[in-house]
Amino acid sequence: MKERIVLKTVLGQRPMKIYSRIRRILLLACCSCAISAFAADTITGRVRNQTTNTPSAGDDVVLLRLGVGMEEEARTRTDAQGIFGFQAVLNARYIVRVLHQGVNYDQTVKSTQLEVKVFDAVPKIPGLNGGLGIARVETDGAMLKVTEMYSITNASSPPVTQAGPRNFEISLAAQATLDSFMVKSADAIWVNVTPATLPPQKGRYAVDFPLRPGDTLFKFTYHLPYEGHATLHLKLAYPIKSFAVVHPPSMSFKAVRSKTFTSPGLVQGLRLEQAVAQPVVREVPAFEVSGVGTAPPTSAEAPPLPPPSAASAPVAETRPNPALAASSPAAPDGSTNAIWIILSGIGAVLLALIFGIWLRRKNAVRAAPAMSADQSMSLVDALKEELFQLEAEKLHGSISAEQYDSTKQALTLSIQRALAKGKT
Repeated sequence: MKERIVLKTVLGQRPMKIYSRIRRILLLACCSCAISAFAADTITGRVRNQTTNTPSAGDDVVLLRLGVGMEEEARTRTDAQGIFGFQAVLNARYIVRVLHQGVNYDQTVKSTQLEVKVFDAVPKIPGLNGGLGIARVETDGAMLKVTEMYSITNASSPPVTQAGPRNFEISLAAQATLDSFMVKSADAIWVNVTPATLPPQKGRYAVDFPLRPGDTLFKFTYHLPYEGHATLHLKLAYPIKSFAVVHPPSMSFKAVRSKTFTSPGLVQGLRLEQAVAQPVVREVPAFEVSGVGTAPPTSAEAPPLPPPSAASAPVAETRPNPALAASSPAAPDGSTNAIWIILSGIGAVLLALIFGIWLRRKNAVRAAPAMSADQSMSLVDALKEELFQLEAEKLHGSISAEQYDSTKQALTLSIQRALAKGKT
C-alpha cells in the first residue's frame, strides 16, 4: 500500500517537473527575443597618425550616440597597434571621437570597421593662408550688417594640426556688435562657437578651433550703427588669395584708394567688388558704402551667440574635456550656400577673363600664317613671350590643363610655321 502511494506521488510530480521545465524554456525564449530587439554589434577601428605614418597608440576613443543630442555611451583607448573596439546597439546612429594631443577627430559610424586619421598638434604652422574671402554688406537703413567668410587652407607637409587658443582672430570696429560665429572643418557640419575676447582693445576676438589639414571655413556676422554711409576697414587673420565685397545693387560702393577694386558685375543678385591685390595681406583696402539695400532672402540665418554668462569652450571641441563638451550643430544656413555661390561666381569671372585671353591668343595664332616674311621673326618673339606667359599661368594654377595643352600646341605650331616662313 505504501509502495502504491509513493509511486502515485512520484508519477504525480513528473508532469509538474515537465511543466516547470517547459516554462523555463519558454521564458528563455522570450528573453532571447527581447534581447535580440536590442542586439549588440561590435564596432572596431584603427587610428593612424598621418603625421608620422604610424599607428596612434594610447589615444582616448569615445563612442557618442546620436539622439536629441550626443551622449557618451562608451570610452576606451587604442592599443599599441592603434586598434579599439566597442559594443554598440544595432540600428543606432553613432559618432566615434578620437582625442589626439587635445584635438577631436570625429567620424560618423557607417560600418562596423573604421579607419580614423589623426595628426600631431603644433602651436603654429608657418605660411597659412586662405583661398577665398568675402564680405557681404547690407542695411535696412538703421543698422549696417556685415557677414564675413573665409576659407583657410592647412597644406602642411607632413600634415599637422594647428591647435592654439588664438587660431583665428578678428578685429571689429569699436561700435560693432558681434552677432554670431560659425566654423566648419572639412567633411563636417557647421557649428556655433563663442569667441574669446582679447582685452584691452574692444572688438578683438579669438577662436580656439583647431586648423586640421585641409580647408576650415570661418563665418561671422556683426552689425553697427548706420547713418546712410560708412567706411569699413576689414582686418584679416591670414593672407587671402582672392577677396571680394558683395552688396545689393541699390547700395553704392567706393574704394577709398583708386584702383584697389574692380567691379566684374552681378552675382546672385548682388554686385561684386573684386580686390585687385592677390593675395590681400593683413587688411582689406578701405571702402565706403552708402544707400540702403538688403540681400536676396535666404533660409534662416545662424542663431545668435549665447550671453556672456553662458560662454563655454567651442562646441564639438574638447578643451580640456572634449568628450563631455556639449554639441551645438548649426541649423542649415541658406545664406552660407548663397555666399559660396557668389565665391564660385568670382571664380567664373576670373575663368572668363582667362578664356578671353586664350581666345585672343588663338585668333592671333590663326592669323599668323598670313603675315609677311619680314614680320616672321618679330612674331616668333611675340609667340615665345606668349608661351612664357602660358607657362607662368600654369605654374600659378590660373589656367586649366585642357586650355594649357591646346594653347601650347597652337603656339608651338605657330612658332614652327613662323620660323619656316622666315627661312623661305
